[in-house]
Amino acid sequence: MNEKDPFECTTCNTVEVGTLISDDDTRITLEIRGDEAISAQDQFSKIEQRALSVGSGNCKIQSETSQENGMTVIKAMLDFDCTAEKLIFEMSQR
Repeated sequence: MNEKDPFECTTCNTVEVGTLISDDDTRITLEIRGDEAISAQDQFSKIEQRALSVGSGNCKIQSETSQENGMTVIKAMLDFDCTAEKLIFEMSQR
C-alpha cells in the first residue's frame, strides 16, 4: 500500500521569516570589559567602526564608561536603521 498521508509536510523545517525577525528589532546592547581603559576603548572603537560600516552607516551609538572592580567597563547601545543591518552586524561579530 502506497497511500499518501493527506497531512504530510511538503516543506518541513521551514519557518516564515517574520516569525523570527521583527521589523523593530534594531538595537543591540553590549558590555565591553578591559583591564585597562585603553584596551576597552580599543575594543569599543573596532566595534563602533564595524557598526558604522554596515548598510547606510547611520547607526546611532551611545556609550557610557565606568570602573568596576579595577576594570574599565563600556556599556554601549547600537541602534541600526533596520533589522537587516543589525543582523549583518551581528553575523560579522562571529
